[in-house]
Amino acid sequence: MNTDRSTAFRNRSLVLGCIGTAAAFASPALAQGTTATGTVEQAETRLEGMTITDDAVSDGYRAEAQRSPKATAPLIDTPRIVNVVTEDVIEHTASFTLEDALRTVPGITLGAGEGGTAAADIPLIRGVDATGDVFVDGLRDIGSQTRETFALEAIEVAKGPSSTFGGRGTAAGAINLVSKVAREGTAFSAQGTIGTSDFYRATADVNTQIADKLAVRVVGMYQDSEVAGRDAVFSDRWGVSPSITWGVGTPITASLAYYHYESDGIPDYGIPLTSRDQLDGGVRRPADTDFDNFYGLLSRDFQDTSVDSGNFQFEGYLGGGVTLSHGTRISRSRNNYIVTNPDDSAGNVADGNVWRATKSRNSLNESMGSNTNIAAVFDTGGIGHSLSTGFEFTASDSTNRGYSVDTGDRNCPEEAFGNFNCTSLDNPNPSDPWNGSITVSDSPSFAHAEDYSLYMFDTITLAPSLLVNAGIRWTDFSASASGCGRGGCYDASNSGDFFTYQAGVIFKPTTNTSIYASYADSKTPPGTTVGEGSDNLGSNNQTREPQSFENWEVGAKAELFGGNMLVSGALYRVNRNNILEADANGELTNVFGSGRLQGAEISASGTVGGLTLLAGYTYVDSELRDREMINREGEIVPNPDFGNALPNTPKHNYAVTANYQVTPRFAVGGGAYGASKRYADGGNLISADGYIRFDANAEFLFTDNLGLRLNVQNLTDERYVAKLRNPHFAVPAAGRQALATLSVRY
Repeated sequence: MNTDRSTAFRNRSLVLGCIGTAAAFASPALAQGTTATGTVEQAETRLEGMTITDDAVSDGYRAEAQRSPKATAPLIDTPRIVNVVTEDVIEHTASFTLEDALRTVPGITLGAGEGGTAAADIPLIRGVDATGDVFVDGLRDIGSQTRETFALEAIEVAKGPSSTFGGRGTAAGAINLVSKVAREGTAFSAQGTIGTSDFYRATADVNTQIADKLAVRVVGMYQDSEVAGRDAVFSDRWGVSPSITWGVGTPITASLAYYHYESDGIPDYGIPLTSRDQLDGGVRRPADTDFDNFYGLLSRDFQDTSVDSGNFQFEGYLGGGVTLSHGTRISRSRNNYIVTNPDDSAGNVADGNVWRATKSRNSLNESMGSNTNIAAVFDTGGIGHSLSTGFEFTASDSTNRGYSVDTGDRNCPEEAFGNFNCTSLDNPNPSDPWNGSITVSDSPSFAHAEDYSLYMFDTITLAPSLLVNAGIRWTDFSASASGCGRGGCYDASNSGDFFTYQAGVIFKPTTNTSIYASYADSKTPPGTTVGEGSDNLGSNNQTREPQSFENWEVGAKAELFGGNMLVSGALYRVNRNNILEADANGELTNVFGSGRLQGAEISASGTVGGLTLLAGYTYVDSELRDREMINREGEIVPNPDFGNALPNTPKHNYAVTANYQVTPRFAVGGGAYGASKRYADGGNLISADGYIRFDANAEFLFTDNLGLRLNVQNLTDERYVAKLRNPHFAVPAAGRQALATLSVRY
């Protein structure tokens, strides 16, 4: 597609029905893309001033733009790195969870929950926790969850501080999940997957246009499976998402969608770290034991989650280059579990023993978010504007009532093995008949947060080769929390308002290339994650100013091979200030003045001949930069971690996903994903080695409608640490698994 996309964005006034997307970050079109079946239905989609086809929105592994009414330019003219995981990538890589899919994005590591942080999806972008920065169709999705991909059309990862675009938090960027909703036309697809480790999965997607302007869609999933390479760990789940859209194919549309998801599984905190006193200098690493070992108890451990959400989206092209859109999302999520924490707080691992401590949670999060946006394209004195402005509101309440579990003496005396509160490091038995007591906590915790925001973005075309991108947001934020923790009971509150900004200059040497320099910042006040993540509010941080982040970036982008491949490169520096560090129980321990992350990122997405590619590499050099810090008691003391790397920031992170069309009916592909050594703590004493993992897949079409795909995940059975947690444990990644998927499409 070799058009000047900046001009296309400005010309939305010339295109009847140019009405944006189905929601903030969403589209009512079914982005079917290209697979081994070839290009399927080319239904027209309208995207912020461009009338394009589905494949132009998501052409295989390539995306043209973020699907948001806030977006004022396509990716080629967006002055930051944005990685998009398309539906084709999700399907080809057999990525059934959000964590699976994020392995295809460089610069993302996975965190583990403990104490004040829930056991759930904890993505970290360039080492910064993004638990509270996940969005669904552009609206914040707070509750602690283990998310699925069956109802997703794309995953968009915007790198760098993004409070102007996403609101409070979004310190390292934002992850937006684009939902499948009813669209114009009729389509059907179904997939059945069987695999090793007793894996069984079925999905179906039916879209029907039942009247001239009315369409309905139902997406469903069921899965029963064990986790490869982890003794006794399983993950069963099911979900359904119906939607209805009125006005399909017209300038005014309204859609209503419902999402229900449940999971039942065994939570996994992996293996213990080596004993604190086992190695010189307090250095700790994953214990030298079989990575298959599971230290939990089938008679005690469980994790049940559920999500119910409703989305309403309205959008209308008003004429004269003006588009109005509105989205409202209401959600209710529950995360209920008891998980064994393989503990070494008494130094037992050195003796070959593990105390089966527990962490628990029974939280309910109820949230509401809405966004009203007006987008307009116009000229003022020969200067072109692509403007987006609006109002956003979010409110969320969380209640957590965990469990008190009889886990005995952490020193592992002889009787602790008799009642199975302790076990062997090398030969744990998940089927041990533990029959200790479990009682519901009598001191629940509560958290509430809400914010109101006004924002404005504009891409200004000063000349065909010179653009300016600018944005500003004002946010009024308030939070409250109460409960009891290790430091006693608390009743805390925090409120205030702040501005955040972004700005960029884009120079276009040619239509299909751009060079840019940009700045953006973010603010993360205490209480941002509403009791569900690491930025929780308590009595010892309620008076703290928001953590702040500033991103300086220079980069270049080019559309090569006839516009079919987008290549991007950037150098960036992120300055962090007022860094708050919490312990395993969520209690504030230290305050650091500043830290810095700087590095480079390159990426490529698109098609060259028969090769479809999504690839990227991220280099991150991080360090704590203050010689002094504030400790738990509020004293200013020397910082023993001065100059150390920030936690969960491997210097090197890479991801390559490729698919090659050998013949019209046969395709092969695979991936290589890895990272270098990383630390779990500011002292750089807890670490896990780097790794590289390989995947492979192949697909053959028997007919235009029937195909078979084979996937081998973790082809070489690389046993590496996927999640590393200070101070207790490391979670191994899944081992090798083979999957066979039969697909039917009409």
